[in-house]
Amino acid sequence: MTISAADQTTLAKVEHLIAERGSSYESGVQTTIRWKSQPGWLNALTKLDFVRKSESLPAPLIYEYPNLRVHRRLLQSGEVRNLLERLLVENTLDLGTDQDAIALQPPCTFSPDSRTRRPHSEWCSWPAEVFRVQPGQGGYQAFPPDEPLISTHLPYYPSLRYAVADLFGIETEGWMQYLQGQIVIVVPDFRARVAKLLVAATFVQVDLECLFLRPGDLVVKLYAEGANGRLVQETIKTENSFVEVPVADKPSFVSVAIVSAETGEALDERAFREGVNWRQPNVVVEPALPELEQLLLTGESETVEFREKLDTKRPQRLAKTAVAFANTKGGTIVFGVDDDHRVVGCEIHGMADKITNFLRSLCEPPPSFRTRVVVQESKQLLLVEVQESPSVVHTVKELGPFIRANGSNRAPTSYELALLFGRRGSGIALPKFPLSL
Repeated sequence: MTISAADQTTLAKVEHLIAERGSSYESGVQTTIRWKSQPGWLNALTKLDFVRKSESLPAPLIYEYPNLRVHRRLLQSGEVRNLLERLLVENTLDLGTDQDAIALQPPCTFSPDSRTRRPHSEWCSWPAEVFRVQPGQGGYQAFPPDEPLISTHLPYYPSLRYAVADLFGIETEGWMQYLQGQIVIVVPDFRARVAKLLVAATFVQVDLECLFLRPGDLVVKLYAEGANGRLVQETIKTENSFVEVPVADKPSFVSVAIVSAETGEALDERAFREGVNWRQPNVVVEPALPELEQLLLTGESETVEFREKLDTKRPQRLAKTAVAFANTKGGTIVFGVDDDHRVVGCEIHGMADKITNFLRSLCEPPPSFRTRVVVQESKQLLLVEVQESPSVVHTVKELGPFIRANGSNRAPTSYELALLFGRRGSGIALPKFPLSL
């Protein structure tokens, strides 16, 4: 049978993509579910996919249930090409041997939507081109029965639905629509992707996963809107595997794309839209902070201190608290809360840099800490999260060491100091304080 011009063009594109990305592939994988109908064995669903270099290969298998067969085999690039050409020319789906080949209703043709690159889909968690081959009319409209798959020596599936979820990762309510005889060819692009898009009240973070490119080979395009309009529209070059961009308001819409700096190709995209029920994969929204509300009710403690603002004239106060936290259980300094535990907010511009400079210049050695901006009651607060130090005793220059006790900082007694040095020197750390609020 002669292949149409349109199908020849699509087939050439598929083969070109596979050849172009072949160095990143370990193997091709064909998975087929076929079922026994009145006329004979029919293809229910076949997926042809590729495993990336150095990734573990799935084991080949043949499951033979009374009225259903599952085949999975590994394919080299030449075998993939032969399978596709036989599919279109002979209308035959090869399963490894001529005896297992499935005759399909002619003509088998590429679906019109087969030229679409998808950043993510039910077929692949990486960006990929997804092509679909459909048999001729009448050969793929019957559905296999949704019945239990039971055999003495094979995996048990309570219904066909569980087998489809296990073998193909398809768990939607309309899963039966996938079982109409289609052959899906997935050509993944493993160069780079958005590993995570984190949307928070005051920043947006994009984590990159680069397998065959470096972060410096990429350009990050970021757009964000809030309730009052556009917040961010930036083009970012980075050498790091993540990008963090501050925003002045809580985003209601965020979209990010990563682009090849050399070719200009859009390699991956992710988007967040507030208020929708479904969220794209790898999109995370930082949750609200109910723990902070609880802290406001319970007040200062061995691990929490409130400050209305940063006292730049007496930076030793900040240093004492940071050192005391590091020498005890760790803790959090919350800026923007007054003495009555009311959230008043604070001017955060440049504040984190000042805190960093104070602690580095006044503490010996400086404790490990991070700063974080959160929004509470529509006001911005700055959190300084200090980790407990497992191996050294920290001091404030010219003032000595401090510990935290009953919500205040004080110098340790000689016994407490000896105990503190003993624990640090022996490598025994005090209990860890969970620093995430």
